Amino acid sequence: SETAAASSKNAAKTSETNAANSAQAAAASQTASANSATAAKKSETNAKNSETATKASEKNAKSSQTAAKTSETNAKDSEANAKVSETAAANSAKASAASQTAAKASEDAAREYANQTAEPYRYVLQPLPDVWIPFNDSLDMITGYSPGYKKVKIGDNVVQVASDKQVNFSRASTATYINKSGELKTAEINEPRFECDGLLIEGQRTNFFQNSTDPSKWNKSTSLDVTETGTDSFGFNYGRFVVQDSIVGTSKAHTIIGLYSSTGGVDTSGDEKHVTISCRVKSEVDNIAVRILFEHYDGEVRTSIGAANLNLTTRIISKTGQTSRVTARSVKDDATGWIFFEATLKADTTENTVGGFVQYSPDTGQMVTSGDYLDVTTPQIEAGTGASSFIVTGTAPATRASDMVTVPIKNNLYNLPFTVLCEVHKNWYKTPNAAPRVFDTGGHQTGAGIVMGFGSSGGYDGFPYCDIGGSNRRINENAGLEKMLIGMRVKSERSTCVVSNGKLSSETKTKWEYIRSTATIRIGGQTTAGLRHLFGHVRNFRLWHKELTDAQLGEVVE
Repeated sequence: SETAAASSKNAAKTSETNAANSAQAAAASQTASANSATAAKKSETNAKNSETATKASEKNAKSSQTAAKTSETNAKDSEANAKVSETAAANSAKASAASQTAAKASEDAAREYANQTAEPYRYVLQPLPDVWIPFNDSLDMITGYSPGYKKVKIGDNVVQVASDKQVNFSRASTATYINKSGELKTAEINEPRFECDGLLIEGQRTNFFQNSTDPSKWNKSTSLDVTETGTDSFGFNYGRFVVQDSIVGTSKAHTIIGLYSSTGGVDTSGDEKHVTISCRVKSEVDNIAVRILFEHYDGEVRTSIGAANLNLTTRIISKTGQTSRVTARSVKDDATGWIFFEATLKADTTENTVGGFVQYSPDTGQMVTSGDYLDVTTPQIEAGTGASSFIVTGTAPATRASDMVTVPIKNNLYNLPFTVLCEVHKNWYKTPNAAPRVFDTGGHQTGAGIVMGFGSSGGYDGFPYCDIGGSNRRINENAGLEKMLIGMRVKSERSTCVVSNGKLSSETKTKWEYIRSTATIRIGGQTTAGLRHLFGHVRNFRLWHKELTDAQLGEVVE
């Protein structure tokens, strides 16, 4: 029993030990189970990560495949571009070589052309003139010889100094002109007049309208009132002539200023049969007219000859009476607003005294309207085929003397060959005398005279011509030009021609050989009587001691 008890006790300890071991095993199993669960969870996570990585790898693999294909394509493109670049480089090299070849060829061609044309080309450009007078704003010569005196301003003083390049100028009276600012100015005795077109050269003329700068003293109709007189910003003395209400609704013209043929008209009994009336007018009234009327006196009765009416709005000119004997024209200065209007009558052999009037008139078919008015300035009536510059008068008619312009022949012209060119502007549409001069000579020996100017015959009025030693040349087709480059050329073998705006006449031989040194070159007129005066402008007068080529004579002035 003691043994059994001991065995039971041992068995109890063994059971206790086994129970403890079982408890430990259970705990270990529980720990292992937990670890297994954790591992399983981790394995699941890793599996998912592995799946994601697999998908990413698959995607990257596809991207790598696409990139590889793109790289392959780009490589092929690069190869193709490299070939294109190589081809372009080769072509560029070829083009560069061709360009160099072409440049060399062009250089050679240019050199050859220059060699071929250098000699003829010098016959196109004009050489320096031996006599050169611009006539732009002074009487100074650039080249040539003409002893005289010129005015020079030193400080506040103006002194005269000697010069061997001063054109001689004289005029025995004052004269008016329009300066290059459009202003009416008065030139003193012996003072030249420079306008936009050059030096103005006119012959003697008389204005028979009295008090030409004082509208308050004009012999106007009593049906007109002078409501305003003054001087505008351009220097024109004007009067405003307004109709009275007593003539509203009538159609008659009314005198602003007039010269009655019965008491002091223009003498047309001699060689000069033309009478010209001119004025400047403006108005803001629509469709009214200024009328120029001519009349004559036979010793007993005053008779109307003809008239010209200018509509100030339309600028249309209409004529009445003996219209074939009346010519008229108008020119508007947009800056000043003044319309210059002139009309010319050719008197017949029975009309020894001609009078004339500047009148307000309603337009053809219209009536006088209340408020109608005309502003009028620079009225003039003179003998001649066209209007000359305005002449200031007082209580009697006044005469403007002729402009005289000369240089000596000495040291300026001697013998053949020679060429002359000059720019000219005519202030007329009908020659003012038998042969208006651009230049001629005086004081020469017999047969040595030189003439260059304008003629009239055979239906061509104002044609350019030259006359020297029996050689008379003309260009009829340029007769109607208002502005032109006129000239003449006399070759060393005596062939002579006249030139006008690049046109050359045919040539004939002159007998002219030389001109003596005591002679004179006269520009724009002959004598103080004004019988051959230009009544226009000259500028850029040039003379060469050589025959210019046809190409060098090709200048045109418009």
